[in-house]
Amino acid sequence: MRLPGLTITVAGMVVALAGGCSDKTFKIETRINSDATIDRAICQPGDSLPGPPGHMQDGWDETRVVGLPSEDTPIREMKLVDARTKKGKEANYFAGWGRFQKVADIPDHFVVHAEGLDRQGRLVRNFRHRDLGLAVEYAWKETLTDVVKLDDRLRARDLWTNLFIDLTIATLEHRFGKTYRFESLETWSRETAAAVVADVLELDLEFAMRRREPGEKELENRLLLLLARHDLVLTGPDGKTLKKLGGEDFDEKVLTPFVRRLLREHVRDAEGESLGEDAVEEILAWLPLVGSSEEPGPAAIPADGPADGPDGARPPTRLEISWQAVVIKRFGSEKVFEKRARHLSTRIWGVHRTPFLSLGGGRRFEVSLQLPGDVVETSGVISGGGEVTWRFSTTMAFPSGYRMTCRSLEIRPGAAELLKHFKPADRRKVLLKLVQLIPGEEDPLLPVLRSSADRKSWSPLVEYRRSLDRKKQAAEVKRLDGLYRLLQLPLSGSGRAGT
Repeated sequence: MRLPGLTITVAGMVVALAGGCSDKTFKIETRINSDATIDRAICQPGDSLPGPPGHMQDGWDETRVVGLPSEDTPIREMKLVDARTKKGKEANYFAGWGRFQKVADIPDHFVVHAEGLDRQGRLVRNFRHRDLGLAVEYAWKETLTDVVKLDDRLRARDLWTNLFIDLTIATLEHRFGKTYRFESLETWSRETAAAVVADVLELDLEFAMRRREPGEKELENRLLLLLARHDLVLTGPDGKTLKKLGGEDFDEKVLTPFVRRLLREHVRDAEGESLGEDAVEEILAWLPLVGSSEEPGPAAIPADGPADGPDGARPPTRLEISWQAVVIKRFGSEKVFEKRARHLSTRIWGVHRTPFLSLGGGRRFEVSLQLPGDVVETSGVISGGGEVTWRFSTTMAFPSGYRMTCRSLEIRPGAAELLKHFKPADRRKVLLKLVQLIPGEEDPLLPVLRSSADRKSWSPLVEYRRSLDRKKQAAEVKRLDGLYRLLQLPLSGSGRAGT
């Protein structure tokens, strides 16, 4: 299916739903040590670093200019290259690494600012470790955030749609207002076209939330159903209802006739006659979706003649001149209008996303993480040796962020001796249930378990259990009985609850 930019044209209003940027790779390697220090290494395009030149030298133990990162070469082993003798991408990557005492010490190395918003797309890190007496729990979460807020997205969508309807109708009236009336087209745009735009954006959001790019057939079916729901039934040259989008000469044989019928139906002159053929063709040539030629037709030549523009470029058409006049009248300059359009677009699609999961290109992350002990929970892929990896495009952060989470349990040396009668899989289950038994750092059971692990004996646990008052501390007695069963210790004495 040919969808270079799935667009919906409503008398010149274009909803651009595809785009892209050149591929850029961001590589991150993180290792958590048993003492909770963090080793971090990054490799990313030099022009992606926040702050002024040289700023990112601060905070890292070592930095260097390197070539393109590869999956197989660790960042610390990447060779230094001389940026003065290399051109293009070969020497446009920054590598830095260091050891950090806490997660807040890691420099912010990926920040995407949103023009006009106080929000950024960035990597947000969180790390905690808990000494549970018999084991240490490590939990890492790193989120690539976006700037989209769903309620604000709806408001921006309506503002964005109305903005382009306003400018398009004003442009047509500026060019043809002395001859034709566009009230019916404007009404149709605000009622039907705006509803279609809203539904298309919700469809895009649905696919984004599902974290996958729609298949060609699925996307075609959903779009055709969406259009039919608004009584917009596309037909082919044979007059039959269309069952497939795209294909050979789709613009010429399907979309252009559709827009032509739309214009003739909703635009009339003072005598009630429909839009003339020359005006129809001029509008069609102007619309980004159906305009098939970069050269203006006879009806589109500027009023002052067909003289070439600067550098031999073709002169603007009458509608392009009208559009510029309308934009300048409303915003003062085209730059101000473009800034407003970008601002609204960012509120709709964020700073990472191009609609329908982009069709290639963009920023890609390759992230690896190592935690002490055994990984017990992760959103990534366990690649062996206690390492977890994530590979994703930044488009996956739309709309509510892309989360990389991992949790591991490292058994204390003394506790390994106490639990040696368990099989590895069963010991893992014991430690996972132990996590649930310890609510916080102030739990009085924690120092007891730590002492047991240090002494490689259950004696501190037995003494603690015997010290409990069965009536006044019934809840704690019950919890200890559960722990005894979990550890397969004999229940006796004050805790006689059966084995």
